Order: sequence, then structure tokens, then C-alpha cells
Amino acid sequence: MTFKVRPALPTDVHDVRFVGFVTWPATYGPINGTAYVVDGLDEYWNAQVTLAAIENGAIDVAESSDGTIIGMTHVEELNAPDLVMWKLYVLPDMQHMGVGRALVEAAKERARVHGGDLITEFDATNERVRGFYQREGFVSTPAPWPDTNAVWLKWSSGR
Repeated sequence: MTFKVRPALPTDVHDVRFVGFVTWPATYGPINGTAYVVDGLDEYWNAQVTLAAIENGAIDVAESSDGTIIGMTHVEELNAPDLVMWKLYVLPDMQHMGVGRALVEAAKERARVHGGDLITEFDATNERVRGFYQREGFVSTPAPWPDTNAVWLKWSSGR
């Protein structure tokens, strides 16, 4: 499988949303139920939100050699100079092929260039994701605000 990671373009908005619409039900449906998935897709994957993030340069995509968007990340500044990776999703049939790792490497490079660390969060019941992030060098870190049920992890750029 040949692919490249690149910044998303406004013309990618529907393909980026497709990644979310395919991955969210499989990821969160068994954990949190259908209503959570539908509400999350409406809030976090609608065209307006996705396009704004693309136009702000916050989304990178993994694009296969045939031009198909097969994965994406959404990375932005949280507490300067640190960045937060809000989204990392890869189409199910493209997982375990290095796509997620390549997207994380691009996010780490953003953090290096920005002079900060990269943090991310995930649902505490998603042990598969915890293992992935640990293999990518992320370690536990305190949540940036109180009253969150998410697990927060940090990758240090060594600044």
C-alpha cells in the first residue's frame, strides 16, 4: 500500500468527513451507543466544522496512490506551544498498514516545528488505542482541565 501524508485541501472536506462517518460508528458505537455516535458526527464531523479546520491548516490526510483519502488527523494549538491531536482516524480496511503511524509522525513533526509537545486524549475504555499511542512514545499526562473522563497522553518533542 502506497500513500502519502499531506495537508488537507478544501476540496477534501467530503472525503475527510467520510473517514469520520466510517470510523466513528465502529470506534464508539460499541462503547457509547448509537445516540453518542450520531450526536458526535453532527457536532464534530459536520461540513462547516471540518471545512473550517481544513482552512485553518489543522487537518492532515493520508492519501493512497489512487487519490483516496484513507486517514486523517486534526491537530491544533491547545496551550502554547503545545499542540493537541483531537482526531486520528484511519479507514478500517487500511488499518495495520502504517497509515496511523505516518499520520502520528506528521503530527509529531508539527509539534517539533511549533516548539512544543503533542498531547492527545481517548476514551478510557478503548484499550486498543492506548497500546497504539504507547508504542508511538506517548505517556500519561494530567488533563488540561478538570472534570474530563478522557485519558490524556503526551509525546515530548524534547524541547
